[in-house]
Amino acid sequence: MGNFAGYVAVIIGLLAAAPASATAVWARWEHTFTSTASYPNPYRDVTLRVTFTHTSGTAVSGYGFWDGGETFKIRFLFPKTGKWTWKTSCSDIKNTDLNNQSGTVDVTAYKETNPLYRNGYPVISANKRYLTYSNGEPFLWIGDTAWGAFIAASQPSWERYIQDRAAKRFTVTQLHAGRAWLRRAEDTDGNPPFLGEGAALRWNPAYWQGAERKVQYANEARLLVCLTALRDVGPGFPIQDPAEVRLFARNLAARLMGNFVVFSPVADDLPTDLADAAAAGVRDATSVHLITAHPRFLWEPAIAFHAKPYTDFAGTQSGAGWTYEPYRKEKRKPFSPALSAQYAFEFNLGLYNARPIKPVLNLEGPYDSLRLQSEDALHYGQPYPKRLPRSAAYVSFLSGAKGYTYGCGGIWNWGLPHAESTAGWPFDVALNQPSSTHMRYLAEFLSRIEWWRLEPAHALIRNQPEEWTRRMALAISASGDLAVAYLPENSRIVIDLRAFPQGLQAVWFEPSTNRYLPAVGTQANRAESAWEKPSSWEDAVLLLTKSKEAIK
Repeated sequence: MGNFAGYVAVIIGLLAAAPASATAVWARWEHTFTSTASYPNPYRDVTLRVTFTHTSGTAVSGYGFWDGGETFKIRFLFPKTGKWTWKTSCSDIKNTDLNNQSGTVDVTAYKETNPLYRNGYPVISANKRYLTYSNGEPFLWIGDTAWGAFIAASQPSWERYIQDRAAKRFTVTQLHAGRAWLRRAEDTDGNPPFLGEGAALRWNPAYWQGAERKVQYANEARLLVCLTALRDVGPGFPIQDPAEVRLFARNLAARLMGNFVVFSPVADDLPTDLADAAAAGVRDATSVHLITAHPRFLWEPAIAFHAKPYTDFAGTQSGAGWTYEPYRKEKRKPFSPALSAQYAFEFNLGLYNARPIKPVLNLEGPYDSLRLQSEDALHYGQPYPKRLPRSAAYVSFLSGAKGYTYGCGGIWNWGLPHAESTAGWPFDVALNQPSSTHMRYLAEFLSRIEWWRLEPAHALIRNQPEEWTRRMALAISASGDLAVAYLPENSRIVIDLRAFPQGLQAVWFEPSTNRYLPAVGTQANRAESAWEKPSSWEDAVLLLTKSKEAIK
């Protein structure tokens, strides 16, 4: 009888096993199940778990998710080549369509050029100061905020946006999981994100299928997706219920288990139990994906989220210089350019110096917008430098940040009307603003140097002005063989060079044109050395380096 029972178990296992499949390393893989059992609300009534195991013994656990009707799915991005097996367990152990299912996957090398699939999902560097791909190559975060895309963008307009941003060397797009401050209840196909209420509340698979198509398209175009606001996910959702927030975050992480996504429990928000619940749901579902936090435009939430054990890297929002608190219904006051510039320095430096050490990224600087460009004094304290969206990027990178996210009115809101100051341009006009091209110039400049070795060194500037909008920034490598300075609108910079070796070459870079010019008349190893900025330039970058390749 014992042998017979064993034979039966083997036969049942063979019947449950799925046919072997194949995929490339880091590419999205999925398997679909059809349940013959029905449930009143499969979104909450069924928990499907899965474990993926490599022949080396490496194992990764996650969840499956309900995708409408009787359909359930599991997904993964396999981190190494070779043979993997997967096996499920279901909360309804009698459901043999879902429980104790298994299969094998042959994972082969990726042979194309997409850097995400070629280099692997981002991780934290060994010194905990920046992000790298899984293979150790530094990951340069140049982000853009497309907050409202899930609910406001059609798939064709999304693809046009992604193609534009990829061509401009953006590597990240940041999305809001909910309605992103827009007055919309449905996506452009007429799908609300949630259906039912109370015990019948469930996500609408059609809506989230549209959302994941956007994520997948971005990944295939080489962009990582930073998905925020998991605790505030749109109309029909009980955003004050931690259990519901955690359930949704777990399901969304399961749905995107095969994608290059970073998760943030909040967008422009404060640390709360709801934020913690969202982060817990994500971490329960995936040990592979990074978690950060996009805090409100204040220091206190930034440092508080930095201290959270679930944040793999620290996010800040230096912002446009808020002088009032819109979430408290305070009377509008104009943005302060001085505050915007000050926070780009101080927030990034503060997190850089905080402990424990984590990579710092400025996840939202001042936006370019129609009102900014038209010198609208009601919303922007004048004079508000039109260069500030790009200035904040350079100041952030030289103040300890190892990534920066740009924003543009008309993109984040997808051209829809909005009362806030960052709205204004139609989508297509916003898409082609020169400021987004300035981000391409930034990416190209940084890609020519080892930016990840730079450390803030503003104290070495000897002619620092008092005004925050004119403050210069400087960062150097530990060995002194690389230095970068940013001059917002200054005619010259004087630097203490005693910590620098001899033989450095100097070159000017113009952030608004992508132009390089040699910087002459400088000697290394002097107590103070000065460089005169080209007279016709508004702002400028000074590069000191031993690398001839960086200045060609």
